[in-house]
Amino acid sequence: MELEPIENPIVIHPHLLQRFLKHGKDYANLLALYSFYLYHAQLQKTNQPLATDEFTRKGMNWAMDRVKKTKKLLKEMNLIEVVQKEKYYYVHLFFIYTKKKIGEILGNATTSHKKNATPKKETKEATTEPKNEPTLLNSWLLYCDKNAIKYSKNNLKYWNKKLENRVTIDQQEAIYNAIKKGWKDFYLVAIKDSKYHKFLGKSLMMEKDCDTLIDIAFKENRFIYRFKNIKITTTEPPSKLFERYGYEKNEVKTAPMVSRVQRRILGLIQRF
Repeated sequence: MELEPIENPIVIHPHLLQRFLKHGKDYANLLALYSFYLYHAQLQKTNQPLATDEFTRKGMNWAMDRVKKTKKLLKEMNLIEVVQKEKYYYVHLFFIYTKKKIGEILGNATTSHKKNATPKKETKEATTEPKNEPTLLNSWLLYCDKNAIKYSKNNLKYWNKKLENRVTIDQQEAIYNAIKKGWKDFYLVAIKDSKYHKFLGKSLMMEKDCDTLIDIAFKENRFIYRFKNIKITTTEPPSKLFERYGYEKNEVKTAPMVSRVQRRILGLIQRF
């Protein structure tokens, strides 16, 4: 049995569905019209398809009032804008997944599989995980929607830029603090003023060698330390943890390091 390949799938992000759901009875209309625009953008191979209200009315089999009302909601949500070129009006879609991204999401589902086909040898590609959790920015966007704080594509770029290359715990503190205080923007302290960035790149010698700290997060009253080779969770804050077990990479090459590490391991065992 052969599986038919999925050609040109239309993908809508879960965050977008959450935003549609907040509009209650208009949810189905928003999802239907947005999908209609995505479909015609795909057919026309552009993110700015020609889709007049009359064309949409006929294609959707809707009343004109329903088309205009739903289209207005999509514009207010900053998901589309109407662009006039000569006598025609085009619908510009701000967020469309690229073919490459869709392939990453669907994986092997986008290719046909034969029973006796020889599987291709997979090659590993080096990937870097983003430090910021998408849920953090989603939490902020949901807060903005709930409190009628308007934002545009430029705001999203600006907020993403602020979160880039920042420790997760810094991001968490900035966003949760802004939500708690009802602000319209969140503010991250400069890297030099961060309590956590100075620990990045350091290592720990505990029961196992925790090599090169990559990120710190905080969840359920516990710190989550992500190293190159391992992840550990503890209630111990970075300052105390690295004071007791931390070392710089260049210290590994020095002879005194061996005895110092042994003392630390013995101390750790005695604690338990």
